[in-house]
Amino acid sequence: MPSGPRMTHAFTVASTVDQVPVARRAARRVLASWGVGGDLAYTAALIVTELVANVAEHAADASPAATVLLAADDWWLTVSVHDASPRLPRALTVPYGDGGRGLRMVMLLAEDAGGRHTVEPTLEGGKHIVVHLPLGKHTVVARRCG
Repeated sequence: MPSGPRMTHAFTVASTVDQVPVARRAARRVLASWGVGGDLAYTAALIVTELVANVAEHAADASPAATVLLAADDWWLTVSVHDASPRLPRALTVPYGDGGRGLRMVMLLAEDAGGRHTVEPTLEGGKHIVVHLPLGKHTVVARRCG
């Protein structure tokens, strides 16, 4: 999905609930430094919040840390969260039930923004949850790494 020059910023947080707002604030700072604001920044920060919370709740035993990767090119903002747990999450297919609401919310946020999400297992046994969000035609992404 990437096109054009790409900027990236990665950071790692502990897989604990108290690190969720830390991850959200870090993502917002990076996005602001890239000139990404408004609804897109809000959506991306909410996705980071939900994915890091999911790691803290469901994967902390196998993954003491979560890595957040933000990337942007001319057309797409990518939000990715990696953990070392081999357990692959599944989104609920209905808006009720036990578990799966977080990934369902991420899926719906991505779709509502015109993007998509994937769950990608890694060779090391962990996983990446990757969300691609289209940058608006008026979004100007600064050409420097955050």
